[in-house]
Amino acid sequence: MKTYSIVTKTSIWSLASLVTDVENILNEKTKEGYEIVTVSFGTNLWWFPTAYITLAKNE
Repeated sequence: MKTYSIVTKTSIWSLASLVTDVENILNEKTKEGYEIVTVSFGTNLWWFPTAYITLAKNE
């Protein structure tokens, strides 16, 4: 059975720093045994760049 979770990360400074943060999160979660399902970028309610990461883990 797979368990899914969604991680959101917002950066008010720049898209470049958001991409770096997302890369770090992806590396950390893969080491923990998570499967990366999707990564998408958009904006939140206040128009800040936001990343949405969907993860899956077999249990």
